[in-house]
Amino acid sequence: MSGLPSNKYGGVCAASHCHLYVEPGAGVRVRLGGNWKVYCPADVPGQSLLVNSAGVTLEQPLHSLAPRGETNRFAGLCMECSVPVAAGAATLTPCNDGKRRARCPVCEEVAIRCERWDENDQYGKDPWITDIIPAGCSATIQLRVLSLDRTCWKCHQTTTCVVGLYPHRPAPTDPSPRTVNETSRIWLKELLAGSGHIRLAESIKPRWSGTHGARYLSSGCLHCDALQGDFPLEEEASDLVREKGVDALQTLLVAEVATPVWQRTVHGERGRGDSLLE
Repeated sequence: MSGLPSNKYGGVCAASHCHLYVEPGAGVRVRLGGNWKVYCPADVPGQSLLVNSAGVTLEQPLHSLAPRGETNRFAGLCMECSVPVAAGAATLTPCNDGKRRARCPVCEEVAIRCERWDENDQYGKDPWITDIIPAGCSATIQLRVLSLDRTCWKCHQTTTCVVGLYPHRPAPTDPSPRTVNETSRIWLKELLAGSGHIRLAESIKPRWSGTHGARYLSSGCLHCDALQGDFPLEEEASDLVREKGVDALQTLLVAEVATPVWQRTVHGERGRGDSLLE
């Protein structure tokens, strides 16, 4: 990046579509409108700004800049969330087996923030995963909505509960299915109703739990409406997946879900991660 001043301090990339954290010395400083801004090398304002925009100071065109780390040469699936990403849209990340795999910008950002997070939350109150979809990433992903049949503890009849979510086309490194929790039940309830699973959707509603000491959005028996607790559901589903794999659970439907909705399920609203059926 000769000819371009690098950033002395770390900061968030100023590009509206990016918001990735830029390590000190790893980015590029651009003087825009009298103020210095930090950009990832791949997101520095381009050659047209050198000619047409007053107040922008760059000493060489964009094509001579080094890329931001190593990017994926071919299109593929993110190693963590399985979201499809175009060639050049993901970061190649070293894995424990010595191979490098593609990680989408959202999962990369979460990883960086998790490494740097502390009790003071230096990144402020903003959610880690927004509804802005990075360039080159698919806006939606196909998910399998997984269920199991179990005997209700109260009426002893067989009932069905939604227990997991898994990409229809998972990356080889994508872990086991994600558990269904109170947050994901909010949008799953609407999704189930819209796909014809009316009775199952209606069985998801707030109930009192003595274990939690509060009401929460939960699964219930289709016959007597008794609460089917999260812990026993997760335990049963995990045992099945561990013994027989994902296909031991029933696939209720394959649904098209917005990418940010799925990524918030994968990582949690602030990147804290979610439970796995394993």
